[in-house]
Amino acid sequence: MAGAGYKLFNTGDVLTAAQVNTYLNEQTVMVFADSAARTTALSGVLAEGMMSYLQDTNAVEVYNGTSWTSVGGGASPLTTKGDVYTFSTVDARLGVGANGTVLTADSAETTGLKWATPAGGGKLLQVVYATSTTTTNVASTTFTDTGLSATITPSSATSKIYVMATQNHRISRLNNSQYANIRLLRDSTVIIDYTGNTDFSVIGAGGSGLSTAFLVYSFPVMYLDTPNTTSAITYKLQGKVETTTNSGFVEFQNDTSDSTMTLLEIGA
Repeated sequence: MAGAGYKLFNTGDVLTAAQVNTYLNEQTVMVFADSAARTTALSGVLAEGMMSYLQDTNAVEVYNGTSWTSVGGGASPLTTKGDVYTFSTVDARLGVGANGTVLTADSAETTGLKWATPAGGGKLLQVVYATSTTTTNVASTTFTDTGLSATITPSSATSKIYVMATQNHRISRLNNSQYANIRLLRDSTVIIDYTGNTDFSVIGAGGSGLSTAFLVYSFPVMYLDTPNTTSAITYKLQGKVETTTNSGFVEFQNDTSDSTMTLLEIGA
């Protein structure tokens, strides 16, 4: 009978068939309904090296002199694709992590492991590309949107955003030179300041004595920003002219030519 307990035979004892079956065969690996039944049956006679099989968990365990420890055969704790078989004080399940996370050692965790976002230093996390071919004429000394913008939602507040833009424009003015200014904004905040002010000068066109100052040019913009947010943010360019006299203006995306902007999210 399974779980009959431990019996010590003396020299010269004659064993019955029942004793052989119960105390020899089954005690090679003792069979118990559960750990409680084992505790009752083996009370006071535990010896290091004893092995048992628990029917409720299908686990084979060995007594190490202090406690029963699993040697295999128990039911798997895993339930979901991607689960990891781990151990705390017993076999344990570590559920699959979120997409893109990596398994990391952490002694503070029960199993000593956890899923974590990988260190992203210098890694390219996402790219946003935008283009504009909408002709925008600015005959104003007040900064006006050029029509070129791009929106990105950083995946981490510690990420940096590298802005690369090529702003096509045409500068024009009758009988004199002309200059235009361009600036880069994050939402409503001006973030480029190459000259110590809130704008930077674009190459000027022409000179005195000319009938028309005229220049078609693509101006490059490059800036590494630290927005410190995970909300959607929009980068855009604005432009203005030095003067509007003598029909002065600047025209962006002139003749529907392309201006482009690329936003790169760089992991911190």
